[in-house]
Amino acid sequence: MKLLKASPLIGLIILLAASCKKPGSGTDNTYPKQVSITYRVSSTTTNNLVSITYDNETGGQTTADNPALPFTKNIIKTVNKYNIITLGYFANPAQTVKLEILVNNQVVKSQVYTSSNSSMSYTFQ
Repeated sequence: MKLLKASPLIGLIILLAASCKKPGSGTDNTYPKQVSITYRVSSTTTNNLVSITYDNETGGQTTADNPALPFTKNIIKTVNKYNIITLGYFANPAQTVKLEILVNNQVVKSQVYTSSNSSMSYTFQ
């Protein structure tokens, strides 16, 4: 009888242990951590943009004036949980522009805009 009462408890412990995330599986959520960030900007038109602004390695912002498209910028940066990075553009006249942010070669944010200026951000989780 004692064994029957202990069986559900043992089963629950085994189930909980099996559902726990194993170290090394999935993404590394420990912070601070060093990541590779790639900013990509492209357009369906051949016009250059007036400017592209992105967060740089030191936490400031860098503006590329009159960049040719497609535009790609790679940086290595140490980030903390909830840090935010941004990517934006200004075009004259308005055109279709695709913005992408990649972290460690994985697209984490991608958006297509049809206005003369816009921006997007990504928050590290």
